[in-house]
Amino acid sequence: MTDSSAVATVDRRLDTLRTLGEAPASKAGLSERIDVSRSTAERSIRELETHGFVAASDEGYRVTVAGRLALAAHDERRRRTATAAAVAPLFDGVDLSFDVDLSVLDGARVVEAHPHAPNRPVECVAALVADATHVSVYTGRFLSRHARLYHDRVLDGMTGTFVATDRVIDRQRSARPGEMREAMDLGRVALCRLDRDDPVSLVLAETPDGPEMGLVVYRDETPRGFVGSDDPAATRWARDLHERLWAAATPL
Repeated sequence: MTDSSAVATVDRRLDTLRTLGEAPASKAGLSERIDVSRSTAERSIRELETHGFVAASDEGYRVTVAGRLALAAHDERRRRTATAAAVAPLFDGVDLSFDVDLSVLDGARVVEAHPHAPNRPVECVAALVADATHVSVYTGRFLSRHARLYHDRVLDGMTGTFVATDRVIDRQRSARPGEMREAMDLGRVALCRLDRDDPVSLVLAETPDGPEMGLVVYRDETPRGFVGSDDPAATRWARDLHERLWAAATPL
């Protein structure tokens, strides 16, 4: 059987799998518990048995280890799909030169900008960086408030490795010409430029409580929303992406 067949079986026979996961049952007992005909219960068990998700036992049909894993995978898929739907408006019409890993959505905090609270994504980055000892940043959009935030935190002792697109470097030099050089002269900042145009900013902050990542998505030059996570897989993705971008960039 193919993987797609197994997934389809779990989707179709989810009630049976969950019910047998609560307690084993005979075919007749299952029929009563999920309120279906005996033939439907038998067919459900037969399909799940084919994939090794249920097996006969002295107490009746029970869910196997594989069946419990299949249930967990199903629930995880539903949760990730729900989170993807929640962040879909942020990425509507956004073209990126890299893929956003699904791990970023695991337990993610999604914050959208609203007309009455347009600075919410900016404030999320400020909170992320507030206690950071080091930040790894990739930014495709210039935001004066973020530039000031990073500058002030570097003066306070934070270190950082920054990958910025050409448009960000040009805007920084135009809007805040002395701050970039001042931060670099302290020896706490390394900066590279990259010929890309991703409408996002990625921040990986090393904090006393562990690493945490945040992704700001922009519409033109305006922050549209923020996706943040301290999930280990999400922070690994952010670290790996930053390292790849750093390797492809040109030092300043």
